[in-house]
Amino acid sequence: MKAEFILACIFCILLAAVLPCSAASSPDAISAYNRGVDLAMEGKFDDALASIDQAISLDQNFTLAWITKAGILNVKGSFNESLVASERALAIDGNQADAWTNKASALISLQRFEEGLEAANRAIELDPRLSEAWIDRATALSSLNRTAEAEEAMKMAMFLMETPEGTPSPLPTTRAAPLFPLLALLGTGIALLLARKGLR
Repeated sequence: MKAEFILACIFCILLAAVLPCSAASSPDAISAYNRGVDLAMEGKFDDALASIDQAISLDQNFTLAWITKAGILNVKGSFNESLVASERALAIDGNQADAWTNKASALISLQRFEEGLEAANRAIELDPRLSEAWIDRATALSSLNRTAEAEEAMKMAMFLMETPEGTPSPLPTTRAAPLFPLLALLGTGIALLLARKGLR
């Protein structure tokens, strides 16, 4: 459960960074949303979902709240519910890379690997620097026994996680990525996959 908590914290921190995108939401909805993020970071996922749901009840088109809800549901292992929340976010704004990533994670966890791969690819199209989408792509490809492609995706994910945000260096060809970090990341990916299977 510790790995899921860490993932939730990282996910919520990333989403909190894009909160200004939801400036059109009411102050009460934003307050409920922020409370939900704080609770998620404390590992109080049920309470966090209650606050996120309150934000959504105040603003049905609060895209970021739907995205965060999907992420928390993925961490809790509620993959079908996460898929519903991801679809709701995408119905509001189909260009949200984080929503596509949540959808990919849920689909992969439900062993719908082809669909998960499509969702991960869409997230990458929208935001090629989103390492989580590359990890989902690698996981889906690995599950489809497309090992060489999975390794390439893992190399890109590792590069993105090692490159500080704002670094002007171009994306490398994946052949340039070192092997040791790839193996470490592959181990992390396998651990996450096993954790997901253990939640069922």
